[in-house]
Amino acid sequence: MLNRIKTKLKKHFFPLYLINSTQGKALVLIYTNNILFKSVWENFIYDLEKYILFSTTINEPQDFENLKSRITACYHVIEKGLSLKNPRLGFGKQIIDALLKHLSLYVQFAYPQDNEQFVSALMTLEAYCDFHEKRNYDVFDLRNILHTFSKTDSNKYVSGGTITVCKQEILDSINKNFETLALKRFSIRNFSEGSIDIGLILKAIKIAQKSPSVCNRQSSFVYIIESEELKTKALNYQNGNRGFGHLADKILILTSNLRAFYSIEERNQAFIDGGIFGMSLVYALHSLGLGTCTLNWSASKQRDIELRKAIAIRENEVVIFMIAVGLLPENFDVPCSQRKNLEDVFQII
Repeated sequence: MLNRIKTKLKKHFFPLYLINSTQGKALVLIYTNNILFKSVWENFIYDLEKYILFSTTINEPQDFENLKSRITACYHVIEKGLSLKNPRLGFGKQIIDALLKHLSLYVQFAYPQDNEQFVSALMTLEAYCDFHEKRNYDVFDLRNILHTFSKTDSNKYVSGGTITVCKQEILDSINKNFETLALKRFSIRNFSEGSIDIGLILKAIKIAQKSPSVCNRQSSFVYIIESEELKTKALNYQNGNRGFGHLADKILILTSNLRAFYSIEERNQAFIDGGIFGMSLVYALHSLGLGTCTLNWSASKQRDIELRKAIAIRENEVVIFMIAVGLLPENFDVPCSQRKNLEDVFQII
């Protein structure tokens, strides 16, 4: 029966090399059950339609939420650059141009200019100008453009740019309540020299194992990379660690095992369980006095394949994200990372 299906697929749809591949075997399994194929296809289209319709993958950002998110993403790149140990003068020209374009569109569409993300973007650009002017670097044109925007001071809790944190205040927060612990967690992009005891990493993973997962299936797995060569390879495939990734003592790659799931309804469960485990792991590392920075893995197919080859990640696992881990320096800068107003993130039903 299986050979007949392979022959039919090979004749009408797929070449022999694909039929004999892992992907081809999956297609054969789907083809053997028309009901399953229909369900997979319908759910794939359902996800695709929503993503294409509401994201800005294809369309230019014009909707309030789309535009605000683009603005936030742009100005946070500038904040991250300012938080590095030795920021390069004049960095981020392309991202600043993109941010100014989005800010102009935001004003053009008459969206609220007292919004915390809009204000934080302007404050971040001001911080960028201040940083460069102190070092006698010409930002005259950018400063003049900023003057064309009217920044409201109605929200005193809005910030932008960077703040300086000391190691001791992080350590002091560890043994207090969870609120204090959580509010003193920052994404660190400036690590001090020195090697982390592997026992601390294992202890953090043990703590993270308490994370909830669907039916307690515990699909999460952690690759701990110590080798300098493999750290460099892994970081080369991740595009958000420029300027600081090499300072991390260890790189963790978090994955989730697809073999733990069994229905089309669970098609996203690997990312849900992996995300929950990953945040628990970040908090656990923070609670042990270590600095961390989560490195997203929103990667293309080709880059995902290349990372798997370089690090020998098993084919049945999906990569959730990476974590750069290192020792905290005595003092360091972190992005302000302005949060949304509380009333924007909940609804009582």
